[in-house]
Amino acid sequence: MQLVAEFASSGLEQKEFVAKHDVSLGTFQYWLYKKSKRASVRLANSEGKSRPAFLPLEVVASPAPQAREGLLEVRCASGLAVRFSAGTDVGYVAALLRALS
Repeated sequence: MQLVAEFASSGLEQKEFVAKHDVSLGTFQYWLYKKSKRASVRLANSEGKSRPAFLPLEVVASPAPQAREGLLEVRCASGLAVRFSAGTDVGYVAALLRALS
């Protein structure tokens, strides 16, 4: 995996780098995949420990808006509004809102 670290700072394209180090392109791309997968697992684990399972929600009374049938709109504190079709997977909505906050 030392080569993966060297590649990141080399400024070379993958094909150039593997030719210079006598490694097959497929093997090298597998190493890159494994490294990125490990990094994403570490990130998910660290986020899972530090992020709450529920996010605070403020409900503000307001006149009923004119809604399009079959749509749900979520408006973030930042003013960003995101619309979802009725039946959109709740896990997807939660993950998207976490990423946007």
